Amino acid sequence: MNIFGDAAHGLPDRPGERAAGGPRRSQHCVLLAVDVAAFTDPARTDRVQLAIREALYDVVPGAFDDCPLGWDGCLHEDRGDGMLVVIPARMPTITVVDPLLDRLAERLRRHNRSASGPHAVRLRAAAHIGEVHHDAHGLAGTAVNHLFRLLDAPALKRALDDSGGELAFIASDYFYDSVVRHAEGTVDPAAFWPVTVEVKQTRARGWVHLPHSPAGTPALREAAAPTRTAPPAPPAPAPGPGRPAGGIAFFGNVTVHGDVVAGDKIVRGDG
Repeated sequence: MNIFGDAAHGLPDRPGERAAGGPRRSQHCVLLAVDVAAFTDPARTDRVQLAIREALYDVVPGAFDDCPLGWDGCLHEDRGDGMLVVIPARMPTITVVDPLLDRLAERLRRHNRSASGPHAVRLRAAAHIGEVHHDAHGLAGTAVNHLFRLLDAPALKRALDDSGGELAFIASDYFYDSVVRHAEGTVDPAAFWPVTVEVKQTRARGWVHLPHSPAGTPALREAAAPTRTAPPAPPAPAPGPGRPAGGIAFFGNVTVHGDVVAGDKIVRGDG
């Protein structure tokens, strides 16, 4: 059941309770978005996509109910191949990472044991914190936009593909610095690694994590990192008059003291 908020949960009022064109509300919220990887793959016909959506709405609400979060206590919106969830303010923010991510991964693995080929579900997930605006049509705002830019980050997609797992997660820089970095218990901040997010007009830093993985094996970090090209070596100086094309030339009787620098240096003796 979709709950569009009440004062106890610290969520916005139900949109229908405000007259059209009435005042808008905004609130500082914890946001989570999930997206099915390769949802529009040609092998996924309409019938398969509907089956995947059914699985999605079994896996994600079930994972929330496995946690102190509780699905019915959250505000959520359908996004076709994914969903947007607002976490109640009364819940500890770290719950979005621990234990929710592990519960999601467990339920995905359980589903995929009996789902083959295009019916198997792999998810990308993203978390952010920010001001969310709410009107009769749903949720909006810069924080929502940023959340979905994180979800579309090529580095996150590469991490999921290279891991071979069911779930890859990315936290915004703000979420990581405010929540993950200070976490205790089973959350290891070192299990997250920074990536550059470049999607549309957004250029930001995010922190990738792979549940049930060493998260940050060198190969995965390398795959998620942007390609770096070494700067070209400076051209060698052109040979001038009386100057050999390279190396060191000695003329006559020469005594060299100290270091001789390689290059086109010429040392002349008394010959």
